Amino acid sequence: VLVASLPFTKLRHLIYTPLNIFFRPERDSNTLETIDNIEEAELLGVGKVSEFTPQQLLSFDACVRCGRCEEVCPVAFSGMPYSPKDFIQSMRTAMQTGLVNSNGNGHGDAEMIGGAIPEETPWYCTTCGACLDRCPVFVNPVDDIIELRRYQVLTTGKMPKSIGDVMRNMERQGNPWGMPPDDRISWAADLQVRQLEPGDEVDVLLYLGCASAYDERNKKVARSVVQILNQAKVDYGVLGLDEMCCGETSRRLGHEYLFQMMVEQNLEIFNSIKFQRIVTNCPHCFNTLKNEYPQFGGDFLVQHFTEYLAEISYEGLPAESNGQQITFHDSCYLGRYNQVYDQPRQLLSKTKLNWIEMNRASENSFCCGGGGGQMWMETDANTRINHRRLTDAVDTGAQVVATACPYCLLMFDDAIRSKGKGDQIEVMDLAELMADQI
Repeated sequence: VLVASLPFTKLRHLIYTPLNIFFRPERDSNTLETIDNIEEAELLGVGKVSEFTPQQLLSFDACVRCGRCEEVCPVAFSGMPYSPKDFIQSMRTAMQTGLVNSNGNGHGDAEMIGGAIPEETPWYCTTCGACLDRCPVFVNPVDDIIELRRYQVLTTGKMPKSIGDVMRNMERQGNPWGMPPDDRISWAADLQVRQLEPGDEVDVLLYLGCASAYDERNKKVARSVVQILNQAKVDYGVLGLDEMCCGETSRRLGHEYLFQMMVEQNLEIFNSIKFQRIVTNCPHCFNTLKNEYPQFGGDFLVQHFTEYLAEISYEGLPAESNGQQITFHDSCYLGRYNQVYDQPRQLLSKTKLNWIEMNRASENSFCCGGGGGQMWMETDANTRINHRRLTDAVDTGAQVVATACPYCLLMFDDAIRSKGKGDQIEVMDLAELMADQI
């Protein structure tokens, strides 16, 4: 009797938790679920609790409410009205209420958004993955958040205006900045950069992404990457005007249909040339090309530029430090999602740069606030995640915070200017620091 009654008591997690661990998805947490045959799919995202998969419903009951996810969530830490624990508990309550009502008055499958949770809730998450790392029972709030976003974007069309603007930019111009496609290669105006054409063969396909192509600050990073590759005499080339957005922003913001269109177009371009590997300086492009393109047949060797540079040799290394004290910020999509922690630090040491760790570093790193589409969201000045992360960097006493992600660079730059810390600390990409040293 005791065993039979467990699922209906506060001890139900003794049953649901082992089941959730056993039935959790085989795919890695750095990869989102694909909507198969999206042109004909009847269900685009999740609007009702019954539309979650059985495994997701199981995970709601498996949550032990320990709060470990909440402790590391940058959104909750910064004071926004969201925490992964509360979100999962809201899902669980909606599930249980639905079961009760469906056995009673038949109204147990009400809309989730605007009902169980406010309309703005799905848009707070940065998808940083800290909650996934800390959860002892493998509950995945990020997957659930993305499903709700898909429903809002693809089914109801109800989303924050800034998100709607970004989606329109990507549909019309092929990039979230909304800049003309003809400007994509303007960063390389006077550089010796080979632009590949169909049928060409090269060792390294350098895929720099939209930030390096259209953001003025990150164009400088792109030039530094090229300077290092030229110095190392690497056989590389870029796609030039044929390069397209990888689609990461659209997928994390819920527009799976647009993402799949971009994947199809990119694979056609990639398959028109011969290369040994793709190297990119953007962790978001890196994660998408490496872990999500294989879902659509795009199996390539993909490396972040810090991984690639850590492998090769090049001339012009300095004999001593330039005297600056540097602290390194781990990007969520490079570190937590792909375990690239050592290579950036090896490069700092290799180029004789003095560096010191922040209190929250490596697997415990704190998000910059730019992931999961937050780059494009309007945030209250009192709850900005990048301001919290800047404090971590300033507390080290370093003059430079180094990063290896274009979004992190922009988020730190914004925080430095907003807080008036420009005379105390600056942000630079690791490629810029290396190019200055070599």
